[in-house]
Amino acid sequence: RRNEDDGDDDDLLRRILAAAAARGIPLSLLMAQANQYSEEDDEDVEYPFASPPRSLKDVADFIRSENCKKILVLAGAGMSVASGIPDFRSSNGLYATLDAGKLTCDPMQQEKIRNDPTYCLDQHLFLENPLPCLEVNREFILGVRDRKWKATLAHRFFELLNTQFQGKLCRLYTQNIDGLEDQCVGLPHSQRIAVHGSMDEAECAVCGYKTNFHDFCTLVERQIKDITGRDPNAPSESTPIRCASCGALAVKPSIVLFRSSLPKVFFENVPRDLKNVDLLIVIGTSLDVAPANTLVFRVPKSSMRLLINRERVGWQVGLDVDEEDRDFFGQGNCENVCLELMEHLGWLDKLRPLLDQHELPDASAALLRERFQQPPGVKSENYKSENCETETKNLKAPTVS
Repeated sequence: RRNEDDGDDDDLLRRILAAAAARGIPLSLLMAQANQYSEEDDEDVEYPFASPPRSLKDVADFIRSENCKKILVLAGAGMSVASGIPDFRSSNGLYATLDAGKLTCDPMQQEKIRNDPTYCLDQHLFLENPLPCLEVNREFILGVRDRKWKATLAHRFFELLNTQFQGKLCRLYTQNIDGLEDQCVGLPHSQRIAVHGSMDEAECAVCGYKTNFHDFCTLVERQIKDITGRDPNAPSESTPIRCASCGALAVKPSIVLFRSSLPKVFFENVPRDLKNVDLLIVIGTSLDVAPANTLVFRVPKSSMRLLINRERVGWQVGLDVDEEDRDFFGQGNCENVCLELMEHLGWLDKLRPLLDQHELPDASAALLRERFQQPPGVKSENYKSENCETETKNLKAPTVS
């Protein structure tokens, strides 16, 4: 006999499946998540490390060891903060300061953008009218082309991780769209998967045809007006960019717009990338956004997991399990924590050429110079002022009073 609530459960399931289909999330991913929470595994886990990590030095020692054979990374906006990349969601970010009246759109579209600034990056709106998306992103697109923002120490950490321990870094999954990883020549494009797309590539939203990024930028410069008023050479009116393949007026940066699906490359690679992972590094992310956050609980139960972040996050995806002896919280901003890891790994001197060639953001360069002026093993004042002490901070669930 059916329970009274069965109808509600069926309706909820239909809604979940419909939402997943709309976002392009495979059913297999939902099943993996459901199985993860429903399985009860009381068997002892054999960890590839001798003892639980109690410091960043312990994590560095494990990275250096032969037992650490496969490393996976999940990165968020915190990894790019030091570069000065403009953000969208803060109190003075793009959404809060956007003047919808300056965008090329009809009154109804303008009103929707006023009520919800994220609508200017909506897939349905773009197919109706691509100009608001291109106008909002014009400065970002051209800034990426001109390398206005530089890869941070955190980016360089993963580059060195790949070059110094060849074969250990399996993949870097980034939720960022800035493309800064591509400035790191020691980090091949094939090892980076941009979960939400990347601003340093271009494609047609209708047929998917890939457009040369520099050619795209030239067209953006010539055809899209500057709503900030900072570019005196920008056109006074915007005209959409035509696809060279299908002719649609729908060429855009290769970013995932709202109400569109994630890149297939994410779903194609995740299952095999998760197998036999020895270390998962989660850096600069709130872990609020699915399906990227599912990597945290889908890695093997034996994997060490390092969280690099200012605040403790991830309890909703399993980083609050007290019984586990595999998680470590490297508290602080990403630059400081990654610099400390590189010091433990003996890589500081490999960063000197980046200073000489002015390849670091100003904030990162200042932090590195200060570190070079300190005796080995002594944290700089910058470490202390940023509250970046990272020893003996095992990840625990918050105490609820």
